[in-house]
Amino acid sequence: MGTQEGFSRARHDIRAKTARSLLLSSELDAVRVRHGVTTRALAEAMDMSPAMVNRMMTGRRVPGPVEIGGLCAVLDVPPDRRPYLYGLARESEKKDWLIHATPSDSDPNGTVRALWSLADAVDTYGVTGGPRVLGNARVSPEAVQARHAEDVVWTHYVPNRALDGSGGELDSQTKRLVRLARLGGVRIIPDGVAPPFRHPVQVLRFRHFAPVVVLDLDYTVVILENEHAEHYVAPLRVAMGSALSAGVSRELVVRLWGGGA
Repeated sequence: MGTQEGFSRARHDIRAKTARSLLLSSELDAVRVRHGVTTRALAEAMDMSPAMVNRMMTGRRVPGPVEIGGLCAVLDVPPDRRPYLYGLARESEKKDWLIHATPSDSDPNGTVRALWSLADAVDTYGVTGGPRVLGNARVSPEAVQARHAEDVVWTHYVPNRALDGSGGELDSQTKRLVRLARLGGVRIIPDGVAPPFRHPVQVLRFRHFAPVVVLDLDYTVVILENEHAEHYVAPLRVAMGSALSAGVSRELVVRLWGGGA
């Protein structure tokens, strides 16, 4: 099953304690909804109360290994996906994690893609003209065109010094940046304001869950929660307060690169 497919943007009632339990409950519930299985029917198949199943589907309770196996069997979760779900349950209390890229996929289990699909808003920062995050998170061009991917509001912050208009054909990331700027999704951090970071940062915001930070470090992705995430959330918040408006940023980006995008 594709990890981004089927995540229900209507599920704002998830009350998970960690990102792992958020992902686990969201994926299981997405499979349940996609197969048209009601909570009551799933409870009967699992020989559990509907209230207990509801707690698992909303992240209030992490299922144990036997329960994961039963849920996967009843919901027909593909065998190659099950080890990932077992891992989420086994490490559900952990709040920081590393994802190591493979030669073919920088997000091999779809973790970043799933977090993007569940977020209500995403703020990204990049020191270059185009947010590399899109390649890692595999956000579609259609999502960029709409700026709202399944209700996810995305804003990219970029330092003014990164707007290098020196000649040549625009690369795909810069073209993407121009498209996002036209839609009001780019804000420039002016010269004189200290850059908050030296590498790309993503801050994912959820309605009933603390912000999650994703650090793109080329061959490794770091996911941080709670106090560790705050080390990145706070500096970005300061930079956001100094950033130019979306309208002014759009004019600057389009004036510089608009003709080539």
